[in-house]
Amino acid sequence: MIYGLEKLDRVINKIIRDLGLGEEEIPFADFVEWIADGLEHIGAYYQLQEKSCIVKIENHEGFLPCDFYKMIRLIQGCQIEPATSGGFYAGSLVEVLAKAGIDFESLPAYERYIIIGNQGLSKTDISDMSQITGALNFNKNLIGNPHITSFTDSDINISNNRVLAAFSSGFLQLQYLAMPVDERGWPLVPDNVSFRDAMFWKCAYQLSMRNPDKMPNPRMKDMEYCKQKWNFYCVQARAESNMPDLAMLERFANQWSKLVNITDLHLNDYRSLGKPSSISL
Repeated sequence: MIYGLEKLDRVINKIIRDLGLGEEEIPFADFVEWIADGLEHIGAYYQLQEKSCIVKIENHEGFLPCDFYKMIRLIQGCQIEPATSGGFYAGSLVEVLAKAGIDFESLPAYERYIIIGNQGLSKTDISDMSQITGALNFNKNLIGNPHITSFTDSDINISNNRVLAAFSSGFLQLQYLAMPVDERGWPLVPDNVSFRDAMFWKCAYQLSMRNPDKMPNPRMKDMEYCKQKWNFYCVQARAESNMPDLAMLERFANQWSKLVNITDLHLNDYRSLGKPSSISL
């Protein structure tokens, strides 16, 4: 399990000290890119960050957030019919917010700009889609099946940083995985010794490929040796991240030893998954 994240500066400073590069010109920007690539190679679930966003659909497509890495699921969506009233904002998302009881003019200037001018950016003010979909009388709920009250993943398609939908206009709420970054946009590294060792050997491998004379240790100049070490510690970091803690092991045990197999856990977002079960006769 991964519980904490640390900035890239500490990791890079440790790599510079361990490789003995204090007197050399440090390719700092290259280190950032190599470490980012290394984190993607490891790709453990718990090193990533779960986030949600509202994607505005216009002309059957919407753009994903810039920090989108992998999609978890589609939470819900709403199809917008043509405007039923006139006015400057008729037919726009602003009208949808107004009908949901959200005053567009009361939002900060930057938030209004996001709604009108940008697509796919995360919003916290209107992240609760229930207050919108529950208030709209023109919400079609689902494409092709009026008896189901939400969209499903089969109603959309993700391709080339875009979300393609069967309806012309509306909005979707997506849950996705993002690479954690700091205020500079640099990736955050899990605070774990296996990850620090993996990033060390990733940078050592790249340096041995580019200019092995930079490293004082003769063994470190062997590119194949550094590559083998990177492959080993990459797998170790992934295993360290995915290793369950005691709470997760208890959930596994409850799931395997439960008395009744519940087949509709998806209806409550798997809230009861892994919880103890009992039968009252």
